[in-house]
Amino acid sequence: MKDKNQQILLEKYSNLTGGGGDEKEIRDQIYKDIKNYVSEIKIDPLGNLKGVQLKENKNSYILLTAHMDEVSLIVEKVDSNGLISFKAIGGFVEKILPGTNVFIGKDKIPGVIGLKSYHIMSQAEREKAPDIKSLFIDVGASSDKEASVKPGDMIYFNSKFFIQNDHYFGKAFDDRAGCTAITEILKDNSSKVSIAFSYNVQEEVGLRGGAVCAWEPENIIFNLNLEGTTCSDRELEKENSPSTELGKGPAITIMDRTSIVNRKLLDFVIDIAEKNKIPYQFKQTVTGGTDAGYIHITKEGIPSITISVPVRYIHSPWGIINKNDYENYLKLAKLIVNNSHLFIS
Repeated sequence: MKDKNQQILLEKYSNLTGGGGDEKEIRDQIYKDIKNYVSEIKIDPLGNLKGVQLKENKNSYILLTAHMDEVSLIVEKVDSNGLISFKAIGGFVEKILPGTNVFIGKDKIPGVIGLKSYHIMSQAEREKAPDIKSLFIDVGASSDKEASVKPGDMIYFNSKFFIQNDHYFGKAFDDRAGCTAITEILKDNSSKVSIAFSYNVQEEVGLRGGAVCAWEPENIIFNLNLEGTTCSDRELEKENSPSTELGKGPAITIMDRTSIVNRKLLDFVIDIAEKNKIPYQFKQTVTGGTDAGYIHITKEGIPSITISVPVRYIHSPWGIINKNDYENYLKLAKLIVNNSHLFIS
């Protein structure tokens, strides 16, 4: 039954919206899910959902972090013919966007991302990957007034979670997987050490929530940052090492462009995984960054480690994660928290 509950939580969080600066829908749901399990909870001025869960040891805290925001789009302008120009919020490979089903604004007006028809393209245009400037969204409107959207409205992929062949398909696993992990920990936590938590905003546009999330409480011993990360096991030639691979367990980041893991904390996490026979892998690439990049240099420095579930086709309308990877990801995160007093001693 617990596995079913975890699956439902991931589905719920994946299907909700929350682009950079527009995290209210996912934040409101998380607030409802955790409010009865924590000692303090608040929304900080930037929008992070933060709080503490007090335990036997009230003098030391571990900090759990994940980000609520997903890669998304925003309306730039609406032309007189009803077609909508847009910009990206977060990083995309723009050529994947044509033909994608989206919805726009608070009324969730459906539309499709289009571009010039193949039949009227020049040969040069056909051979060139489209950029975002050449794309538009069509909502079936013949004028800007009929379109019923305006500049600044958020645009989200209309991708609904489903399960197939022991894999989860959906959007925003980066980082709704991390959000579900924190929620599961707060609901079922036997740690002796108090927990501080922060579900962060605006990670995808510059780690902004992470930059302000770790200034309180005092005495944060370490940060466990929970993420979704690149899985490139299908796209690369055999002679290249994939970033991560599905089915080989959660991924531990040793280094990326924003941080290098604290070695004592790395050894602690590896020891927990091996003693409990949890499969794990190391993220092989050093591109990208996470909120740990700012957290580890907050105040006098906070030892930080990022554990991720591998996600195929990350930063796109659809991602795929392996069921066993996700379950081992949750298991490892809970064991790190429940054994955190050993790191302190």
